[in-house]
Amino acid sequence: MIRLIIVVPFLLALVVFSASNQDPLDMWLLTYSWKSSAGVLALLVAAVAFLLGAFCLWTAEFKQRRRARKAEQHVKELEAQLAQVQAVSSLPVAPAPVAVATSPVSPANGAEPHV
Repeated sequence: MIRLIIVVPFLLALVVFSASNQDPLDMWLLTYSWKSSAGVLALLVAAVAFLLGAFCLWTAEFKQRRRARKAEQHVKELEAQLAQVQAVSSLPVAPAPVAVATSPVSPANGAEPHV
C-alpha cells in the first residue's frame, strides 16, 4: 500500500510533465544527435530505470529462492529421517525375559549359600 502512495504521485507528475513538454528539442549524446521532446525523454528514462530496478530485484530474489529451495530440501530430508526414527521406535518390543527365582541352597545340604 505504501508503494502505491509513493509511486502513483510520481507517475502522475511524470505524465503531466511529458504532456506539457511536447516541443521538440535538440538532444545529443557524444557525437549522436536527434530531436525529441523532453517529455518523451523523461518517459524513456523512467522506463529504463524501471527495467533496471526490476532486473536488480529479480537477481536478488533469485538468490533468495535458491536458498529457500535448499532449505526446503533439507527440511524434507530431516522429515524423512524423523519418520524413519518414529517408525523404528513404534515397533512392538519383545517382552524382557523374566528371571526365575530359585530358592537359596541351605548350608544343611552342604553347599555354600548364594548371596
